[in-house]
Amino acid sequence: MVQIHPQARTTPAVRAEIARSTEPASVVAKRYGISDETVRKWRKRGEQAILDRPSRPHRLAWRMNEEERAIICAVRRATGFALDDLTFVLRHFLPHLNRDSIYRVLKVEGLNRRPPKPTAQPRKGQGRFQDYDLGFVHIDVKHLPKLRTA
Repeated sequence: MVQIHPQARTTPAVRAEIARSTEPASVVAKRYGISDETVRKWRKRGEQAILDRPSRPHRLAWRMNEEERAIICAVRRATGFALDDLTFVLRHFLPHLNRDSIYRVLKVEGLNRRPPKPTAQPRKGQGRFQDYDLGFVHIDVKHLPKLRTA
């Protein structure tokens, strides 16, 4: 199924009809509730190009080379800094980098999320009793709520 963006006033069928039409642009524009410029645009593109073009750039402009990417990844792995802290540190050595480009590199390398901090305490139910000297006994006490009896 062809997807058109939600703000589009024309469908691919209407665009093909506009491209085939020989009427003046103002008449066609009034019929479909669009501007004369839109009619001229679809006529110029022709009947074969009636689908929306993506607005995403074909090629992203990376301002860094492979060595700089390796530096970003190495510093992240070694320090575990948050993105803002990492940006602050790296800007001293690579001043042309910005926060977005650093994040983009981390995302590509799978380093965009920091690993969770190791906790000193084990999860509930995964701990061990403390080791005591001989002669001591470990007793757990659990206070239960009073039960209602009818």
